[in-house]
Amino acid sequence: MPLKDELGFPNPIATRAHETLLNVVVTAAILGKEAEKLFQGHGLTGAQFDILMLLEHQTSDGSADQSTLGRMLVVNRSNVTGLVDRMERDGLVKRTADPNDRRVNRVRMTHEGARILKKAEQAYVARTHDVVSALSAGDQETLCRLLEKVRSTLRRKPLSKKD
Repeated sequence: MPLKDELGFPNPIATRAHETLLNVVVTAAILGKEAEKLFQGHGLTGAQFDILMLLEHQTSDGSADQSTLGRMLVVNRSNVTGLVDRMERDGLVKRTADPNDRRVNRVRMTHEGARILKKAEQAYVARTHDVVSALSAGDQETLCRLLEKVRSTLRRKPLSKKD
């Protein structure tokens, strides 16, 4: 169904460029809501899931300092300390002093965090496969490549307050 109809717009969307980006924004919003519901069923937020996934799949030893986690997060990284505080309070991660620099804390997943991640990740992977099943592998590669181009343009020419 065309986005105009899906959103109930009485008039056509003015330009193809606007329609294209609006499609991306609406799709991202729907995916975000869907993911939050999925994670909520496992007692996690999206940001907590992201931290656990980073620790599990993007570190060599299962730990990372908070600064590194902040750089790798897909969500706003300004509140990594508060996020890790809450996760530590909930028993999902623990902080330990970095053996090479005692000023730095390393964050490591606990057994409870690993248990919850295992279940949440299984549900997440199944749902992501379901969501993209309408796209062939080639379509998925094309979509990734096209979105990379959009992100590259945004990074080269960010929207300014004057625009």
